[in-house]
Amino acid sequence: MMNVLLVDDEPWVLEGLRTIVNWDKYGFRVCGEASNGSAAWSLIERLQPELVFTDIQMPSVSGLELIDRSQHKLAKPPRFVILSGYNNFEYAVTALAQRVDDYLLKPIDEDEIEAVLDQMSRKIREETAQEELRRRDRSLYVNCLLNRLIQGEAGTELENEAAALLNIGSGEEIGCLLVETEMSEEELKRQIPELARPEPPELFTDPEGRVGLVASGKPHAADRLEALGRRLCEEWPGEAPSPAIAALSYGTGGASVLRPIYEKALAALKWKRYHNKGGIIACNELPRNERMKGVNKAALASLIERLSSDRPEEIEAAADALLAAPSPGLPDIEYVRIQLSALEMGISKKLKELGGDADAFMRGIQGEFGTLTETTTFPAFRRYTLALCLSGAATLREQRERSECCTIFRVVQHVDQEFRKKLQLQELAQMFHMNPIYMGQLFKQQTGKSFREYLNDKRVEEAKRLLRQGRLSIAEVAANSGYPNTDYFISQFKRITGIAPSAFRRRE
Repeated sequence: MMNVLLVDDEPWVLEGLRTIVNWDKYGFRVCGEASNGSAAWSLIERLQPELVFTDIQMPSVSGLELIDRSQHKLAKPPRFVILSGYNNFEYAVTALAQRVDDYLLKPIDEDEIEAVLDQMSRKIREETAQEELRRRDRSLYVNCLLNRLIQGEAGTELENEAAALLNIGSGEEIGCLLVETEMSEEELKRQIPELARPEPPELFTDPEGRVGLVASGKPHAADRLEALGRRLCEEWPGEAPSPAIAALSYGTGGASVLRPIYEKALAALKWKRYHNKGGIIACNELPRNERMKGVNKAALASLIERLSSDRPEEIEAAADALLAAPSPGLPDIEYVRIQLSALEMGISKKLKELGGDADAFMRGIQGEFGTLTETTTFPAFRRYTLALCLSGAATLREQRERSECCTIFRVVQHVDQEFRKKLQLQELAQMFHMNPIYMGQLFKQQTGKSFREYLNDKRVEEAKRLLRQGRLSIAEVAANSGYPNTDYFISQFKRITGIAPSAFRRRE
């Protein structure tokens, strides 16, 4: 059924329209009524009717003003039919200029209004059918384009085409959400746009039949997709052995990052499915050993150590050791990509530990030397590796020189790493050879919080993460967050978040 909204400041007109006209006959139902233009505008925004019958002269906002506002502020304005008690030529001219579909004089003749309804019904149905056809054509095109990208087809022309079609800016965050559920693909694709209003993501089906979602721009794409994935899993959780799973990955760098973020989301989804767990997972939540599976950890650690200790003369040999095949012969391209992804993560982690901007560093590297997805030969991988290492070593050295001049940075770093243990300001001051009072002052200058506030906030954030996972009891969450006393943990958690841990878990 199509929705029609009735707008008139005379109650008898509204009652007559509602009761005398056979709306069902023409596929309409009255979804609402309004006695003035302001109320009508609110209903139009909320109900999104296909057709509006409106008077012209009304309090606050006239019918013509209502039409003009709809035409300029709505992505898909309804069709309008004017109802007027005035046979005024100027009104008619203004209405036609605003693309009003018809102009009826009061009192309304039943045959006349039914003729208008018959015409409007045909127009709206034809328009809806054409729009659905355009939507399907675009959906097929988007699906084809995204599949070409996630399967490894590359090139500036293809990426520019995707960026233009999907409105992806070169520096915007892009998120990818993969969904596995017992719901049919058709039904899932029907439900997602409804749940994601007003900014539905782009949908595609990957080569294995999974439904994927891509979103970019602000507010943060990853946050929007995470909320949507969580809602999907809550509303259609499925049952063992096939619980619903949503896997999230994200990155920045334009359309060129679509393949790597898809691959990371796929790895997270497969891990979740392998462990027979439902719900949402982000790629950065994977256990370390799973996320680093296939990485030559010894070679990676050796190379990172040389970068961190600024020994450039040893970098080339260590880089070659990382890229070397685990068995005789040339290394597999995907194996090399895994090593370099781990190297990028390792350098970024070290840079973050020193307070540097890892994202800016990687954007600079990729802007100058390209991305892993653009690299397809071993010599090109080796050149990229050496460039990454030399630039990384220089950046780490510069950041270290800025950071090491302030001992308090290392204190904060120690707290970040050891917050689960018993920490006292006096003991830290002794460890770092500082006066406790002076250290407390510097700590607050550095973090904006007192030592105790910072430590409690850190522990509560860890507790939130553990509560979201839902695997541990409240007492275990407390112990694993740095609170050996459960009652004290509950009081601190409630003080900081405003709710008890058990309520937080239920809400999440």
